[in-house]
Amino acid sequence: MALSNNDLKFFKILFETQSLSQTAERIPLSLSKASRVLSHMRQHFHDRLFIRADQRMCPTMRARELYPEVLEAIKVMSRLESPLEFRVERIHRVFSIGGLDNALLTYIRPVLAELKSRAPGIRFNFHSLTPNLYADLQQGRIDMAIYATSESYPGFSKLPFCEDTYVFVAKKSSTFAKRMAQGEFLSEAELCRHQQIQITLPKASSDDSGLVPFIDHVQNPDDVPLVCAPYFVTVPLLLDGDETTYIPFQMAHVLTQMTDITILGRRKSGIVYAPSLIWADHATQDLAHQWLRSFLIDQIHKHMPNIDTVPILKR
Repeated sequence: MALSNNDLKFFKILFETQSLSQTAERIPLSLSKASRVLSHMRQHFHDRLFIRADQRMCPTMRARELYPEVLEAIKVMSRLESPLEFRVERIHRVFSIGGLDNALLTYIRPVLAELKSRAPGIRFNFHSLTPNLYADLQQGRIDMAIYATSESYPGFSKLPFCEDTYVFVAKKSSTFAKRMAQGEFLSEAELCRHQQIQITLPKASSDDSGLVPFIDHVQNPDDVPLVCAPYFVTVPLLLDGDETTYIPFQMAHVLTQMTDITILGRRKSGIVYAPSLIWADHATQDLAHQWLRSFLIDQIHKHMPNIDTVPILKR
């Protein structure tokens, strides 16, 4: 019969104490059971292993040869029986994240340096959202999504990481930017008249409540601006002269630091919504997934400015 880890521990203690009664007490075992374990080990190794002399159980030469091997075997068994310690630096994995293009710029870009420092083995594969967002999450085509929606379904979790709202923007060289710099209050009506660029977005799912303003079908030239485009990041870069457009504040804040775009203000009636991290509940106990969710929520929240800093436009 093969030896167990408990048999090896018995051998170790008996070798160190040279006392069968002390060994039985420390295991613990009855003295008769301890005698049976010793008998089993003698049969296994074809050696007496311990010989009684002067009130002690003295190890034989064979036992002395076995002792260092037994110590190493106990260490190996202990490592195998212990749960593997989770360490962030050991994660070596590609995470697929679904989102709109502004999510990549606004929420992912600011955290990449810290991610590389803390978890160098993590890689991101960013995907455009599809109308099958929740099926993509459930079936593992994406690990998590960044999206603003009021939807909430059983089997999925959602955690917001900031507040956002839509704001008017224009070039820093525009007349509007100069007037605002001089302390003048701009009106919503005049900015709307100069809105020449428009976001066009389909809903990410048929049940989406549509927190994000969008144009579903562009047909009548009298009803739409000069250019309608589905890319958040591209839209403000198309502005010229005094043209304006209407984009999410958190993205606009990033663009003011990278381009010649400036924020003019927001509508008093503008909807405040919460971009969120969404994932399927079957991934909740995945330790690497769990760590990344916590990291993203914490780091994104740290980088996002307060929407209350945006001036409210006159009617």
